[in-house]
Amino acid sequence: MTRYILLRDRTRNWRRPRVPLGAGIAPEDADAPADPQIEVAELTPDDLRETAGDRDLLTIQPAMPTRLLTPEPMDELRACDMVPGWGLRATGADWTPMSGAGVRVALLDTGIDAGHPCFAGVEVTARDFAGTGIADANGHGTHVAGTVLGRDQGGTRIGVARGITDLLVGKVLADNGRGRSEDFLNALLWTLQEKAQIVGFALAFDTSAQIETLVEEGYPAMLATAAAVHAYRGNLRICEMLLMMIGGGQVPLMLGAVGNDSLRTIAPEFETGPVAPAAAAGVLAVGACGPGEEGFCPAPFTNAGAAVVAPGVGIISAGPGEGLRPLNGTSMALAHAVGIAALWVEKMRAEKERVTAPMLATRLIRSATYEPLCPGASYIDCGRGLIQAPEGSLD
Repeated sequence: MTRYILLRDRTRNWRRPRVPLGAGIAPEDADAPADPQIEVAELTPDDLRETAGDRDLLTIQPAMPTRLLTPEPMDELRACDMVPGWGLRATGADWTPMSGAGVRVALLDTGIDAGHPCFAGVEVTARDFAGTGIADANGHGTHVAGTVLGRDQGGTRIGVARGITDLLVGKVLADNGRGRSEDFLNALLWTLQEKAQIVGFALAFDTSAQIETLVEEGYPAMLATAAAVHAYRGNLRICEMLLMMIGGGQVPLMLGAVGNDSLRTIAPEFETGPVAPAAAAGVLAVGACGPGEEGFCPAPFTNAGAAVVAPGVGIISAGPGEGLRPLNGTSMALAHAVGIAALWVEKMRAEKERVTAPMLATRLIRSATYEPLCPGASYIDCGRGLIQAPEGSLD
């Protein structure tokens, strides 16, 4: 039997026409709110065909593994070369009057060490979707959260938006960095229901792991590859459908790390595009940059196709116990982007501007600049450029 994800609308307002599953779904009443529901079922081929005949079922897709966007090695950097807070200065977060106060942020990651002193004064609402407890034995989620909003540690500033006091944490990856797509999708639905204004994640639907699993189950390699691609596309579609169903001004700004799969240090052509779910429509994909001799340069590991870039090399943030540690990765860039987005929410509210995901994304993209980037930086690598914190005052 195969594990499937089923998407429904409890209100039954969203229905599908008599066409293939997932095609052309739409609400009968465009103004009525949806109530998405995700189910998981083990189905035989016969079960699948019978279930697919249910008109209340919006789509049914194979579940698949997910993986953490594992931080990149630090071999090329010496500890003495790592400058705390360089990303804050590069984005203007160290001088903006905004702090992110009053903004509700959600992170979908490996959990959090809520007892770390950098989270003092932060109300953390956590939920475990991975089934291993909300504690973060991996450390990735804690590092990301520290960059987003961490309080100063021993005179070292690590947090972009230190005024945030309301943090949602969905643990969607186990301590080994592995998870399941249904856990991510359920966590995403949870953040929508909890009215987060910004949601950040740094994970990928793991096609390679899906292929390996299917081959172990006896699938021919070619069929396993085709089936894994089908599952990848289907999970991406569910993610997009959830955002579409919530719709209007209720959808938070979705920020996803573009991925660390490129190997440009070996050959310039060893690069690839955004991982899913960062590649989903309605998600702003964030790439990583780092210091270079002539400006900030795209990190050699960052995938192409980001909408914007943010600092992601040698980023010092919350580490094990009460300490700090440096990490490389588009996850670190994603954390900067989440914090910068929170600063923009505060700025827009101060200006009496309605805050919606499209309007917030527009502010982030328009803030981006190529001015501090190295001469070889391109749209393929950096999108609209390096994002910037809002200027001005709160008066």
